[in-house]
Parts: sequence; C-alpha cells; structure tokens
Amino acid sequence: MKITWKKVICVVVILVMCLPFTLWKESKVKDFPVSVFSSYVAGDDSEGYRYTSLLPDFAIWINGWEKKWSEGERTVYQKGDRTVNVFHPPGEDVFYLCDSKDMELRYEK
Repeated sequence: MKITWKKVICVVVILVMCLPFTLWKESKVKDFPVSVFSSYVAGDDSEGYRYTSLLPDFAIWINGWEKKWSEGERTVYQKGDRTVNVFHPPGEDVFYLCDSKDMELRYEK
C-alpha cells in the first residue's frame, strides 16, 4: 500500500475531528474530568455541580475512573475509595456531578 498525501491528510482530518471527544479539564469535583467545552453553571441547586455539554467517557477512563453501574439518569464512577455520581436528566443539555462524600454530608444535616 502506497502512502500518499491524500491518505495522510485524511488521517489528520479524522484525528482532528475526534480530538474534542478526548480533551478534558478538571471539574469542581477533585480529579474528575469534564469536556473542554463544558462550562460550570453556578446556582442555588443542592444537587451538586452543574455543567453544560457532554461528558467525555474516554477521558474519564484515561484518568482511571471505572464505570460501576448506570440506572436511568444516574451513572456511578469509582476510583479507589472515591465515588462520583453523575446525573444526566433526560431532555436536558446539562449534567450534575456529586461526590459521594458531599452526598453523605447532606444526609447528615
């Protein structure tokens, strides 16, 4: 198979198109990644940290988080002894992050 400039350009274009799905930044929950295009939405809601955009599963996996289970709008990720709950309400373009320690503190109050 002969490598031509067309093939090289096609591969570069495909990689550039996949790049947004692999880039991440740090969220308000320590060491949990969110998409570069996500933005934190401040509010009074006690459900946790609210973000817009998509959640990059690839970046979560690369950072060592393991998907434990998913039920309806709730997905649970675990890394070591830390657990993070992700709530993605259907029909909305937002998701909520809750550290399990934060949830325990809310129940104690």
